[in-house]
Amino acid sequence: MCGMSFKRYRRIVAIAMAVTLSLSAAAYAQKRVLNKTFVVVGTSKIQGGNIQTARESAISDSLVSAVALMTGELLEVNALIENFPQVNQVIYAKPDAYVLDYKVLTETESGKHYRVLVKARVAGKKIAKQLSNAGILRAKVKLPAILFFISEQNLQEDTPRYWWGKQMGGFEAITEATMADILKARGFAILNHRGAGIGKTADLGSGATPALTDDEAISIGTRLQADLVIMGTSVASPTASTMGDELKSFKAILNARVLRTQNGEELANISRTSVTANINEAAGGRDALKMAATLAGDDLAAQLDAAWRRLAERPSQVEVFVEGTGNLANFVKFRRALSGITGVEGIRVKEIKPNETTLIVDYKGKAEELAAALMRQNFENFGINIYEITQRNLKIALVSG
Repeated sequence: MCGMSFKRYRRIVAIAMAVTLSLSAAAYAQKRVLNKTFVVVGTSKIQGGNIQTARESAISDSLVSAVALMTGELLEVNALIENFPQVNQVIYAKPDAYVLDYKVLTETESGKHYRVLVKARVAGKKIAKQLSNAGILRAKVKLPAILFFISEQNLQEDTPRYWWGKQMGGFEAITEATMADILKARGFAILNHRGAGIGKTADLGSGATPALTDDEAISIGTRLQADLVIMGTSVASPTASTMGDELKSFKAILNARVLRTQNGEELANISRTSVTANINEAAGGRDALKMAATLAGDDLAAQLDAAWRRLAERPSQVEVFVEGTGNLANFVKFRRALSGITGVEGIRVKEIKPNETTLIVDYKGKAEELAAALMRQNFENFGINIYEITQRNLKIALVSG
C-alpha cells in the first residue's frame, strides 16, 4: 500500500465515493413505520342517564381518534382525501384491530356528554400493511427527469420547428410547455434544454431533423442526465368550419413516445387530437395545440407514474466486474456481503478468469446506489476500490490489507 495504512486507505476510498455518488437509494424505500402511543380525547352523549354506555362509547371514539392520527402520519392529505371511503372501511371501522393496548387516564361528565382522556398504543406497522395491501399506501419513489424532443408546426409555419435545430436555439413548442407544466405539477423533473446547443450534446452535423432516431434522442438525453425522453410531433391545421363564416375551426394532432435512456425501453405511446374554434387563425392554432397537449399531459402523468413505480419495484441487472478474486476467502466474504444488501435479489456468475470474476446482480435500484451500499460494508482483512460506475456496470478491485 506504499506506506499507507489499510484503515487510512479505506477511509480515503469511502470519502471519495461519498463525494462522487448520489445517494438516492432512500427514494425507493418506504420510511420505516413504528408502533406509536397517542394521548387522545373521546366524547359520547349520555342518553337515558346511562353513564356506563356513554363511557364505553367515549372510549371507542378515542380509539378511532388514535388510529386516525397514526393513519394520518402514514398518508399524505391528498391520498387520504382520495381514498377516504376505503380507509374508513379498512381502518377506521375496526379500530380495536389496530390498538395494541390503551389506558383511561381520566374521565368526566360534561353536561349531557361524557369525556375520557385515553393513552393508546397503535400498531403502525399493521396499519401500514393493510393500507399497502389495499393499494393506498405506496412506497415513495423518486420520479424521473424528463427531456422533451417535440417538433411543432403551427398554422403560420411552412415547416416544423424544433429546439435541436441549429437555427432554432431557444425554441420551445406550445405542446412541450403545456405537457411540461402538467408533469412538473405531478412531481416529475423537467430538464431545461435552453442554451444546450445541439453541438454540445450530439454530433448530428447537418443531419439535425425534426425526426431524431431513438439512438440520437437517447444519446442527447443521457448527456443531459435525463431518465426519460419524450419524442413527438405536433401539427395544427384548419378544418372545415361548421360555425358560420366568422368562426373558424382548427385541429391539432399530437403524437408522442416515451423512452428510457438507460436501455431504450418504450414506456408510453400516445396520440391525441383536439378541435377548437376561433375567429383568429393564430390564436385558434395555439388553442388547438394547447388542448391536445393538455389531454396528452394528463394521460402521460398517470401512465408514467404507474410505469416508473413498476420499474422501481422490478430489479434491474447490474454487471459487477471484480478484480482480486484469486484470494478466494476475500471473494467469498465480498459475495456474501453483496447478497445481504437490501435490494439485491439474485447473483449469478457471468464469467470467470484468473483473478477476475464478472457477476450479474439483480438489484432494485441504480448501479451507483449499489456502489454506495457496498462502500458502507465492513470487510475484514481487505478493502474495496470501486473505480468505475456507469448506469449498469460497476468495476471493483478487492484490495488486501
